[in-house]
Amino acid sequence: MSLREAIQTALEKNPSLQRTEKSIEVAEESLKIAKGNKNFSADASGGANLSKTEGASSSKGISARISGSIPIYSGNRLESEIKSAELEIDAAKLNFSQARQDLMYNVATAYVDALETLAESKVYLETEENLAEHEKNISASYDAGATAKIDLLRAQVETANASQNTAKSRAAYEVNLTNLATLMSLGTISNLTVEEFQTFLDLGDIENYLSLAEENRDDLKAAAIKIDQGELDIEIARSGKRPTLSASIGAGLNADDGDNWHLTPEASAGISATWNIFDSGITKAQIKAAEIEVERLRLSLQNDTNSVHEEVITAYKNLKIALMRIRTTQRAVDLAEEERFIATEKYRAGEGILLDVLDAEVALTEAKKNHVSAYHDIMRYRLSLAHAIGDTLSVVQ
Repeated sequence: MSLREAIQTALEKNPSLQRTEKSIEVAEESLKIAKGNKNFSADASGGANLSKTEGASSSKGISARISGSIPIYSGNRLESEIKSAELEIDAAKLNFSQARQDLMYNVATAYVDALETLAESKVYLETEENLAEHEKNISASYDAGATAKIDLLRAQVETANASQNTAKSRAAYEVNLTNLATLMSLGTISNLTVEEFQTFLDLGDIENYLSLAEENRDDLKAAAIKIDQGELDIEIARSGKRPTLSASIGAGLNADDGDNWHLTPEASAGISATWNIFDSGITKAQIKAAEIEVERLRLSLQNDTNSVHEEVITAYKNLKIALMRIRTTQRAVDLAEEERFIATEKYRAGEGILLDVLDAEVALTEAKKNHVSAYHDIMRYRLSLAHAIGDTLSVVQ
């Protein structure tokens, strides 16, 4: 499965992302509720009664009524609630977009982790095969009486250790595949493999990356919307100091049995006003609480922005170091291969000792591991930097 196929599978199946998407639907329904509060509403009611007074005949009655009302002026409360609900939809969409970015980044990172452990397992397997070949040659030499037993034992120990390293690295690879499969909501890693991919990102000006992050990050945009909603909450709280007006109409029908059933229609219409003159300071406290919440949201946005800056700077510096390491680790591999060749040839010629051969093999393994680490760190930190500026897959080819 290619990286893009893995990401697409995760976007389609990951339950956490699907749960985040549901927030958009909830916000859309909340907007309908907010708009409904400003529109005409109607109620119907009815009833029947039976009364009996001692010494008098019983009486029966029925009634039915339908009434409707519509707010005329709410002190800007209803209008603010509608605007806030509209902003909530925008925030939910931004949060969903950020969740998609985060999921893509997590899948890509897990994919790179699997690639790295797969490459390491190949290094360990190659080392195991090389040591097994050394052991085979030393065993033949020992059988011929040309090699001491201690050399054979040392070769066998090193081969056994290398075999264990190969097994451990293979297990680590399968663990990383499991992590990847979990993100994709796959029930098994059977037949799941990863393939190499290329990443491209030249290091530019750090200030440019910081600006891009502030412009592109959907979580920062969502946090800014929360501040706008907080301002609307202040306006909603202030509406408690203002009068409200509403219009109402109604029509009904009453009937009583008297001597004969007598129907009496009735109708009404009017405008009512309410004004909370004194509420023991509740409205004032609500306004103050809303104002404090806005300040808290502003501080939270500043903190989030600082965290994003830290993400950008950390990824940038780590990538810079990884790009330097790739050159030095390749040089180390070249030198270690030359050292192993010399040590092996000297041992075969009877001019060297086995310890030099084994040490050279261990040094080559370590050099190759470091090179593998540096190579995949470049991929990992390119993805980290792209994610930090809000464009996760821009570096993947």
